[in-house]
Amino acid sequence: MQRAIGFAIGAALAFAAMTSGAPAAAASAAHVSVTLKEMAIVLGSAVPAGPVVFDITNAGTVIHELVVLRTDMYDGTLPARASDASKAEEVGDIAEVEDIDPGKTAALSLTLAPGRYMLICNEPGHHAAGMHATFVVASPAAISLKEMSIQAGPTVAVSGPVTFSIANIGTVVHELVVLKTDTAEGSIPARVTDPSKAQEPGAAGEAEDIDPGKTATLTLDLAPGKYVLICNEPGHYAAGMHTSFTILATESQSTAAANDLALFRRGIDVAKQSARVNIDALLKAPGVVVSDADRAAITAGYVPRSVTSDGSFLY
Repeated sequence: MQRAIGFAIGAALAFAAMTSGAPAAAASAAHVSVTLKEMAIVLGSAVPAGPVVFDITNAGTVIHELVVLRTDMYDGTLPARASDASKAEEVGDIAEVEDIDPGKTAALSLTLAPGRYMLICNEPGHHAAGMHATFVVASPAAISLKEMSIQAGPTVAVSGPVTFSIANIGTVVHELVVLKTDTAEGSIPARVTDPSKAQEPGAAGEAEDIDPGKTATLTLDLAPGKYVLICNEPGHYAAGMHTSFTILATESQSTAAANDLALFRRGIDVAKQSARVNIDALLKAPGVVVSDADRAAITAGYVPRSVTSDGSFLY
């Protein structure tokens, strides 16, 4: 059983600057191509957290537009407007570029916080005909490998696709192995057949043989729970190359989508979730259990959406 978090419009938050729709810093922004055509929207790549520029091309033969929504609603499930059934309700609208002529281009700069988003064209009839696409923005976990330690920032993520951005800042080859295990990070036993390496209980994935000064990216679909990150090059785990990592539970998408629509119909701005939740009050609420992982998640920009009956957060 879950109880909904109380929302406080305009609450001052430590991470308010991460709210979607803030002007992006063009010099550090990631560019993502978006193609509009009859009747589809095609994203050219994954969308990272932080400053993003959507480079939009109308490859069709009629006028299109791009509307960006921050919402957990499923692709294609936006209801029609009561006042104009040829258009969809823009649940969680954060920005848009209107009236892009055939063959023309446009750019849209945003700063995106972690969460689920939807792109639509809301020219009359276009959303209903298929011009919509969803994507998930995840906050990458930055991992630094060196002799003989692993540093992670943040040390938490929410369940689903998680990207580890790995840098070997040491002077020898390292690797990153992700283990789902309740075993303490420094207590994994050695392999019987090769004591220079640790066993790998609950191995979820790895990035092997990262040369000194090089980087790698590892994206995994991770369930909630406790994890340990290790380097399992010979002797490296025993020398201290390990750290703990936590994956936090999320609200089911169906529940989150229903909540988004209910809030929208009540006139509450779904997109400004970060400005609705009074985190300071929430952290002090009776019966709420705030773990170190929760504090790290909030600092990283994740927003708790509900609280379970045992007092833990869902994201």
